[in-house]
Amino acid sequence: MMEIQEIVQDDAAFPQYLTERLRAFNDKHSPHHRNIRGVDVPVVQLKVERDGEIIAGLYGSVYWGWFDLDRLWVAEAYGKQGLGSRLLAAGEAKAQALGATQVKLTTFSFQAKAFYELYGYEVAGVLRDYPPGADYYMMTKRLSDV
Repeated sequence: MMEIQEIVQDDAAFPQYLTERLRAFNDKHSPHHRNIRGVDVPVVQLKVERDGEIIAGLYGSVYWGWFDLDRLWVAEAYGKQGLGSRLLAAGEAKAQALGATQVKLTTFSFQAKAFYELYGYEVAGVLRDYPPGADYYMMTKRLSDV
């Protein structure tokens, strides 16, 4: 019988080994994964500065026809001034110009779920009580019917 062994010392090579094995499996079974390896994936990076300080920004990447909206942040002092809405619209437009027809993002219940719903995003999945007392949402939006 094969024994399960706990790795008790931090081993940076171990997670990398697992990542390589998972990528190899994905490449074998998914032409989409295989075809994206080694390709420079287009990114969308937008920022708003005031007095030389970044007060808002957006970051995401475009692949497989999707805009993976990874980060959208507005400094609390500048909330409720439309910066988030403007960044979201500009990010979606840039992603669409790069070939995206849909967007995916994640947010916590204490972050921006209601904000995204105002702009047509729908909940695709939810993890309840993650972290305890909050929920974690995956949301999507269709940018076009193309």
